[in-house]
Amino acid sequence: MQKEGKCMYRRWTFKYGSAAIIAAVIVIALSLFANLPNMPYIPKVEGATLAVLLTDPPTVPAGTTQLNLTYTDVSLHVIYPNGSDEWVPVSASGTVNLFSLVNMTQTLATITIPVNSTVDKVKFNIENVKAVINEQTYNVTSLSDTFVVKILNGKVNQTLLGVLIDFNPTLVQIQALDENDTTVYYYVLVPSAKAIIVHELTAAHLKVGTIIEIGENNKVRLVRVIEDFSRNLTIVSASLTVDGNVTSLSVTLKNEGNIAFRIFGLTLHGIFNTTMKWCFNGFGHGWQCRCKTGVFPQTIPFKVNDTSLIPLYGNFPEKGELVKPFSSLTIEPGETVKLNFTGVIALYTCWKHDKYPLFTVTPIIGNEYTIRLMGEGFQSYTVTATLP
Repeated sequence: MQKEGKCMYRRWTFKYGSAAIIAAVIVIALSLFANLPNMPYIPKVEGATLAVLLTDPPTVPAGTTQLNLTYTDVSLHVIYPNGSDEWVPVSASGTVNLFSLVNMTQTLATITIPVNSTVDKVKFNIENVKAVINEQTYNVTSLSDTFVVKILNGKVNQTLLGVLIDFNPTLVQIQALDENDTTVYYYVLVPSAKAIIVHELTAAHLKVGTIIEIGENNKVRLVRVIEDFSRNLTIVSASLTVDGNVTSLSVTLKNEGNIAFRIFGLTLHGIFNTTMKWCFNGFGHGWQCRCKTGVFPQTIPFKVNDTSLIPLYGNFPEKGELVKPFSSLTIEPGETVKLNFTGVIALYTCWKHDKYPLFTVTPIIGNEYTIRLMGEGFQSYTVTATLP
């Protein structure tokens, strides 16, 4: 009995002793916490799921059934609520038939960013373009390999929304004769691109690869972007002169709106003189200089490099030398810019392309030509070719 009493005493002693120790630890912890100077409150940042969507109503030559574009390195420029900013990679790449996206959207990727951030630009690379025209597959030269497109009203103010890229390119067909007098065609992709924030998304939009019909409201908003471009970015004047085989093109632009606009290039359409300078006489016979002229309707695409215009004409095996990673010009509100080209527009198609063009192209004096500006919308202007 005495032994049992001692055991109970030890248990009670251990119980109350442990309680005292725990109470002391709590008191010390509360005391330390109460004396912490100005402990900051870290709020929980709510995340928004952002889907990157692509739509595309291309303008193409008759007989085109596919326009396959391989894209890589999609990224978004994000301005965070604290004012910091960065390019955020979306890790999206793939190949899409742009014909399948007429009045449709395809989800390229999804990403999570903090609510109350702003997404103001989207960037993507074009790795490769191929067109199927009259059942033949052609390689297509892109006016630029990288595109940076402004996003209008890019405030992230809800937890599910998207960035809709409207990549509205024109596939330019260039007709020529090869060294055997056979008609050949070359193709250049001249883009018009814009992007908007869209809010009417469903869970289906979050699945990469999903193709869904574009809503009427978003169609209207994209049209408004084009209208703003056409209304506010104007071609003030232009001149086109010909001196022998040297062509000079000058185009003056003015931004009369209250936001900046980006242009990627322009096209010059009309009837051109072509003069063949070299022809191939066959293996063992070499090349022979022979003047031969013809008249063809052509569309000559020009890329923009700062304020210089650079014609893209023919087949370019050394693509990296002629197509820079990024080709565009941003015109700020109230700014006037003059674009210029002076030089020989020449077609290079063979292994001697570094030295001998197959033929040169010149506008015809007295003829009218249409300039079509390509960017976040369209703008057209008619000019007459004259002597200097």
